[in-house]
Amino acid sequence: MATQQLVAGNGVSFVAENDLSAKQYHYVELSATRGLVDAPDNAADVPIGVLQNDPSAGEAAEVITLAGAIAKVVSDGSGAAIAIGDTVGTNNAGKAVKKSVSGDWYNGIALDASSADGKVIEVLLTGPQQRA
Repeated sequence: MATQQLVAGNGVSFVAENDLSAKQYHYVELSATRGLVDAPDNAADVPIGVLQNDPSAGEAAEVITLAGAIAKVVSDGSGAAIAIGDTVGTNNAGKAVKKSVSGDWYNGIALDASSADGKVIEVLLTGPQQRA
């Protein structure tokens, strides 16, 4: 099993727009205000990375963004099961879901399988990409 890569240069520090204290290891998106991130509220949102801490509103949000980094991500495999090698992106709550439809935004490749909501899996981050 791979281990999460936490090395200098993997992440970026933003400010949490809202309370993200229950969103550690969830995908985050950029806010409309420069320098802020928030949890996605739509499955079509573009995930920029994975939150590594649990900040309250206004606190530093540490986000792994680097393509090639391995990050832990909370999954929602309760719909379409996630298999090793599937492309994954966010649902409307910041959890990793399988992304296989043209036009879907994804941000990683699953290194673990999941068919259960709330299971933490490892994902090889690719950076935001849209399926052709």
